[in-house]
Amino acid sequence: MRISIFLAPASLIASILALPTKAHALGPVDIEVGAKVGGAFGPIPPFGVGLGGRAGVSSRNLYAGVDIIDYLRTTGDCDSCSSPSGQTVKQSRSALLYGLEGGYNWKISIVTMRPQLGLGNFRVTSAYGDPTPGPDTISNYFYLQPAVVGLVSLGILFVGADVGMLLVPTGPDSAFTVHGQIGVAF
Repeated sequence: MRISIFLAPASLIASILALPTKAHALGPVDIEVGAKVGGAFGPIPPFGVGLGGRAGVSSRNLYAGVDIIDYLRTTGDCDSCSSPSGQTVKQSRSALLYGLEGGYNWKISIVTMRPQLGLGNFRVTSAYGDPTPGPDTISNYFYLQPAVVGLVSLGILFVGADVGMLLVPTGPDSAFTVHGQIGVAF
């Protein structure tokens, strides 16, 4: 009888120690901070390479974060523009996206798949000119961005990619977006 009094707690402690679990310094909350590089393609007039970052928290498979990406300025011929002098009209464009994103994480081993929805402000800076672009015009639009994110965990580091649709209900046409990501999760 006395042995069973000591054996029960000892077997409970041994069972707890035998089943490893992931330790969380902040409880069941993971924090992600990452850099992004990519582009926007499609009927929307072209922008340059996009550079940016994101940060967010995950808890119980739900993800919420912030995202910012700056599509660098490009200059090229404007196919839909006409010039009274008959010269080719040049256009110069850049864009800045910043907003919030939310999604749901599905984890399989070291891979996380996350369908998500982003929303925020899409600021387009453009200039047109004959033969060179003139002063900038800035327009702001609300955007929605449904996307799928795939991440591979390498310890505290992660690498991944996101693929989405940039939907601008009251502005320029929509675009297909692709970005690579690298960052840390703790």
